[in-house]
Amino acid sequence: MKLFSRITAIITAFLLLSSAWSCNSTDNKKSNITKNESAATEALTAASTEAEGTTVTSVTVTASGTETPAETSSTVTETAAATTETAATAVTTEPKTEAPQKGFATCIDAARAYYDAYLHGNPDAVYDMFCADEIAGYHAYLDTSRSELLDGKNAQVLFKRSKVTSAINDSIKKVHSIMAEKSDVPPEKWTTTLDEQLLKPTDENALKDFNKQLGTNFSNASDCGIVYYRDGNEEHDFIGNGCGFVELNGRWYLSYTTVMKCELITYMDIYR
Repeated sequence: MKLFSRITAIITAFLLLSSAWSCNSTDNKKSNITKNESAATEALTAASTEAEGTTVTSVTVTASGTETPAETSSTVTETAAATTETAATAVTTEPKTEAPQKGFATCIDAARAYYDAYLHGNPDAVYDMFCADEIAGYHAYLDTSRSELLDGKNAQVLFKRSKVTSAINDSIKKVHSIMAEKSDVPPEKWTTTLDEQLLKPTDENALKDFNKQLGTNFSNASDCGIVYYRDGNEEHDFIGNGCGFVELNGRWYLSYTTVMKCELITYMDIYR
């Protein structure tokens, strides 16, 4: 604030001085015009004499004592044009980068990505499979219909990304610990029995109720049946974690609500 005031004071003082100089110099302008013209002419003559081999361009001295070139060098014009052309050529338009498309083309693609993220221990990849509309709807539902469970706190804060990904990570660790009990094969070498027949479409009326409850507009939904994790040698297996999927505008997403109910809520500590 002090620096701004100081700059303002300097500008104000400059304007006042300029105004005073303008008033005082008005009376002297007429008497100085002739002197300015003579001085300018003599200076130009002297300069042209000393600079041998230099072409003297005629000038016109105006009443204010300034010099105006009578003609402009074509070389200067050509150079300016060339510079402008070069600058225009140098300007390039950077290609626009599109944000990666959310969701998956098919339900089975979404399901495969979900179990692959579990096998490779990637909780952030799992979270990124959720649809933002469903997350917002789930939080709004808790705030309005289940507020007593939240102890008066905001669902968006209690179920923020870091807490949900922490729960996903705990769920992944649990799956990996079962793998370690059953086999020496590392998690990323395990497979699942997942196929399209395990994805059961949700009843139309049930989907309508789901959309009404969350204020969403999903066109389709599917629940995933019992999936088995199998080690690479196919000697050991166990039932895996359940999941569901929803479709919006032709893209499939992991159902936040479904996974929260059947898997993640066990590992959620929303008050931590």
